[in-house]
Amino acid sequence: MNPIRLGRAVLFLLPYALIVSGVFAASKVAAAPGGIGVAFEALGVAAIGALWAWRRGQRNGY
Repeated sequence: MNPIRLGRAVLFLLPYALIVSGVFAASKVAAAPGGIGVAFEALGVAAIGALWAWRRGQRNGY
């Protein structure tokens, strides 16, 4: 695969991967004792991914 096309694909999918992995990690650690702080950190990662995807959509007019 063309390296430029691969880079564009990675940059396109990365925010969504951050959202999914952040929510998944938060749901896994929230039940553990003392895991609420880690859950909020994981939700922060998901929020960064969501903000990135939203901003890209605003910029590109999706």
